[in-house]
Amino acid sequence: MKCKNNKVLEHSPENAYTEENMGNDFSSCRSRFYDFCKAKVIMMKISSVLKPMLLGLTVLTVSACGNDSSSTGAAASTPVPAARSSSSGAYVPNPTGKPMSEDIKDELESLHKKEAASIPTIKELPAGSNKGKKVLIAYFTWGGRSGEMAHYIQQKTGGDIYEIKRDPDYPSGYNDVIRESARELDEGVMPKVAGTPPDASSYDVLILGYPCWWFTEPLIVTSFLQGQNLKDKLIVPYMCSFSSPFEVTLPALHAAAPDARIFTGLTLDKDTDEHPAIDDWLTKAGF
Repeated sequence: MKCKNNKVLEHSPENAYTEENMGNDFSSCRSRFYDFCKAKVIMMKISSVLKPMLLGLTVLTVSACGNDSSSTGAAASTPVPAARSSSSGAYVPNPTGKPMSEDIKDELESLHKKEAASIPTIKELPAGSNKGKKVLIAYFTWGGRSGEMAHYIQQKTGGDIYEIKRDPDYPSGYNDVIRESARELDEGVMPKVAGTPPDASSYDVLILGYPCWWFTEPLIVTSFLQGQNLKDKLIVPYMCSFSSPFEVTLPALHAAAPDARIFTGLTLDKDTDEHPAIDDWLTKAGF
């Protein structure tokens, strides 16, 4: 609130301010100021009474929302994963609370890259240190590329080869497998590995290949790893994708095999000259 002074506010006759009406305006201003201060004191007293009541109401509202299992709307009709569980320690690839879709690509990849930055990996091993070792090449493929690379790696290393398959197998149609793999992640479904996988603990090195599905490791690969004893084993992973880097799949891989030693993964994207890249990677991995 402002009281006028004895200056002309604007250069016009109707706004000219003179000493003649100065006293009346100051008196009126003082009266309004007193009323304003009295109202302010009353409001402060009311606020001091209401604040604890409002705080308590807020706490009750938040608690009720957090424990409400009967929410309605789109979120309730589409199951989505919760954040990481402190009780089970289970890794959740999508902790955003949003259904899996391309809309959250940047958000999820950024999150996985930050997680990957804190996971130690082996950058290089002594030349030839894994030659003559017992090697298992396990791969999951849907479009065929991961499998082609696995057979090339077998030629270079002489290891045993094993294809990871789901029981039942994934749909053959592209749109169908996209929906199915998203459903697995959204609902937290751990797929069953078909047949009896080889015992990876009887090998010195596990070379692991897979595509990037929904910005993470396919859950069938997670199921395979969780069924193995990989304590102190060396995992040498490669990942096929269109543009996503290996790092976005590392957190899921590490969570599924927390006691293994992980070599820095190889990304085979759309621009990779595959065979030379694999040759150089295997050399660094001691082959």
